Amino acid sequence: MSVDKVFYSSGLLRMWFQFCLLGATLSFLYGADSAIVLGPIEGELAKKQIPIDLGRTPKVLVPLISKPIFVHGGLRLASEKESRFSATFSSAGGNDIQVVITQGNPKEPYASFVVKDSSIESSVSLACDRLVQEILGIPGFFSGRLAFLSDLSGAKEIYVSDSMMTYSKPQTDFKKMTFNPSWNNDGTGLFFTSNRKVFNNIYHLDLVSRRVATVANYKGSNLRAIQNPRTAQTALILSTSGNPELWLANTPYERPRRITKNKSNESGPCWSPDGRRMILTSDTRGKPQLYEVSLSSGVLSRIPTNVSSHCVEAAWNPLDPSRIAFTAAVGGGFQIFEYNFNERASRIITRGNDHAMQPCWANDGRHIFFTSRSSGGATQIKVIDTEFEEAKPIALHNQNFGNCSQPSYIYSR
Repeated sequence: MSVDKVFYSSGLLRMWFQFCLLGATLSFLYGADSAIVLGPIEGELAKKQIPIDLGRTPKVLVPLISKPIFVHGGLRLASEKESRFSATFSSAGGNDIQVVITQGNPKEPYASFVVKDSSIESSVSLACDRLVQEILGIPGFFSGRLAFLSDLSGAKEIYVSDSMMTYSKPQTDFKKMTFNPSWNNDGTGLFFTSNRKVFNNIYHLDLVSRRVATVANYKGSNLRAIQNPRTAQTALILSTSGNPELWLANTPYERPRRITKNKSNESGPCWSPDGRRMILTSDTRGKPQLYEVSLSSGVLSRIPTNVSSHCVEAAWNPLDPSRIAFTAAVGGGFQIFEYNFNERASRIITRGNDHAMQPCWANDGRHIFFTSRSSGGATQIKVIDTEFEEAKPIALHNQNFGNCSQPSYIYSR
């Protein structure tokens, strides 16, 4: 059995037991006659979540639906007696999935729809997106994809998975240093950096043809490529001029022009949702901070996050251009913050003993994927709901996936 098939089958089996236990716990908590006192954080969070049950959904589909609901945080699994909505998922032939939603007590018809995708699993993910849209009125993110690094093979290679990481497939096998994966803007390929040919060069992998093409192999270090979400423009971090600077190419394979011209180190370029603005990290004042850069003049304007002398890895909210996520050094570690341009203020998103870094927004502008690193050095990809302050990060995988980091998410629907 292949590695990715082992992931899938063993992961679903574990998930099944976990969510059976979750279902039993919910039934106990909400179906018992005696009062159960929840902890203050869990209790406050539960009050904000909409309770839902899965009606007559076949047991074989339950694990595929329960994990997205659990991870989302806007909904929570509940008993039929306690739920406000009931959603029955069923097969409608082939890969079609039908969902019938009822509301109230007793339940009355609310909505019904049929979705279809390339497999039963992906159809269920798409149906979960539609479920979130119908009940919460916001986009779902479950049928998106993640690219990330994993050391499962002994070297850090690029993998691609569904957004819930129920399966994973390796995309590179260079047995060299590979890092900085990022999706092209239509989701058909990945940019990445590797020393597969001795020096750090930037490449593009076409996921359909499997062709690896060289994007940048200039003198010095070729460190990162990020494509404009609206056009073929590609931002590059290159040190061909001496120190890492921002360069911009009209297409990935055209010769780029230099944007920043200074003696500082630039990194982590991040496009705005409309593709007209860019934020990057620069140590022009001695320590790394976030700056908006003029794409015409290269002038840097510091973003006043005011939380740390070390702020890096900006990620622009895809739905709300007034918000960015970023990583900051605080309290001897790293945590993820959000900066609001309208309020000119920052707020902390993650807390705890583990380091949190490399934030990446989901398409709903609500959830952030990020890398969590323990004090022992183990790394996991987690997701957190930024809507509720009581929400806790949720790990998407265990060590059967290896140490995973640098998530890059795309929703190409």
